Amino acid sequence: MLSNFSKHHFSLLFAFVYLKTVLHAQVLQLGSCPSPSVMSNFDIDQFSGKWYNNRNYFSIAQTGLDCVTTTYTNDGNGGSVFNIKIEGLKPNSAKKITAVGKGFVTSPGKATVTFVDTIWNTGTENYLYALAILDSDYTSYAVAWSCYPLGIGYLSLAWVLTREQNPPDAAIDAAIAVLQTNQIDDKKLKIVKSAKLPMIPTFLQLEEFGYFLEVEQEP
Repeated sequence: MLSNFSKHHFSLLFAFVYLKTVLHAQVLQLGSCPSPSVMSNFDIDQFSGKWYNNRNYFSIAQTGLDCVTTTYTNDGNGGSVFNIKIEGLKPNSAKKITAVGKGFVTSPGKATVTFVDTIWNTGTENYLYALAILDSDYTSYAVAWSCYPLGIGYLSLAWVLTREQNPPDAAIDAAIAVLQTNQIDDKKLKIVKSAKLPMIPTFLQLEEFGYFLEVEQEP
């Protein structure tokens, strides 16, 4: 039996983890979470690889980052588990911010995603959210969506991902059409700034951090 103190401590811990989770989704709307169509034939192997975050709803996790990319790889469990690596570049510096996580497929086109904490720096895997892939042609664009019920409203996050850093208009138009078809507000999308890494040596000693950082030069 939990003591009153333990119950109070557990409640505070749950509330803290929940707050950290919902902070990833920054668009608050009234009503219930929409039920958009997802890819029933989603194939993680074709989806794997690097995607550029072309535009998305405002997210605290991406604040102050340019050239954000998301890389998906099959974890080798029959397509039921996949790895995620998100990278972003601090403007006017060589510092690259990286977050890693895992996705667990719950049904075709849907997954539960968990990330290691990089905002509060606890080192624990406590960011948890549902991810849906609404559509993708695997070669030029993808549309992802997440939603959290919250009382009389919901918090949501939408992403338009592209294979190219500077995608053709046709890819963006196709992605926007997916959102519009599912009645998801595309006007709230914010374009992610694209930036090239500065011309610096491959290995740069960052004395203020006390380690060597390997910098991946973009072509």
